[in-house]
Amino acid sequence: MPEILNYPFFKISLLTAVLSGILFGVISFFIYSKKLSFLGVGISHAAFGGVAVGIFFGIDPFISALVFCLLTAVIIGKISKSAKISVNTSVGIFFSLSMAIGAVFVSLKKGYSFDLSGYLFGNILSVSWKDAFSFALADLIIVPFSILFLKKIIYLSFDEESARISGVKTELLNYSLLVALAFVIVLSIKIIGIILVSALVILPGSFAVLVSRNYKPVIFISVLFSVITMTGGLFLSYYTDTPSGATITILASSLYFLSIIISKLREKY
Repeated sequence: MPEILNYPFFKISLLTAVLSGILFGVISFFIYSKKLSFLGVGISHAAFGGVAVGIFFGIDPFISALVFCLLTAVIIGKISKSAKISVNTSVGIFFSLSMAIGAVFVSLKKGYSFDLSGYLFGNILSVSWKDAFSFALADLIIVPFSILFLKKIIYLSFDEESARISGVKTELLNYSLLVALAFVIVLSIKIIGIILVSALVILPGSFAVLVSRNYKPVIFISVLFSVITMTGGLFLSYYTDTPSGATITILASSLYFLSIIISKLREKY
């Protein structure tokens, strides 16, 4: 058994990596299916504005970031529906606006030592049992919800108009997915950071689709990919003495690009 497993802090980090990996794997499939990759980027960067506002007003940054991201997700959904603006356009606007609000509030908080790096890149080695419990609770809510509404969500992802006509409550499902995405992103800021978390809500689903076209194994592969890269990146960061969040992201990205190369070679030969 690796010596590092004797340390309690690493056991908590490893458990959190597995629990967060399950969440990333499930949510990533739906983000990929609905072509909302840029939305994940936008919501994750909106968290920066929420964190800065929380610090300025003396509120727990997690709470303020969660409220900020939930509001951003809902407003993007509303604007995209009512104003006939594409999701990507709405995300692009809120992406810049949130970062600007964050920069302004950080500059207004005179004399505060702002750990910008911690929020931008995270550190899974700093998690506590409370963080692990939060991920476990999120798994218990989001995973059963995804399984229960799997067919309707897939129908909604591939043909929203037909799904609406056939009686699927598309608006409610859309907002439920946006809220789940916002919650996962905010929960993950501490372990992977605002900048890097968007990669982990995109890569697992993208990788799984390269490997399989059947949606049932795709979700399983997405979760497996996510758990392996989270735990593998954690061990790799320990042995190479590199930042955990960046190492996890590089490992996940490398596996994804490797799968593209293998896929191209299989098509050619």
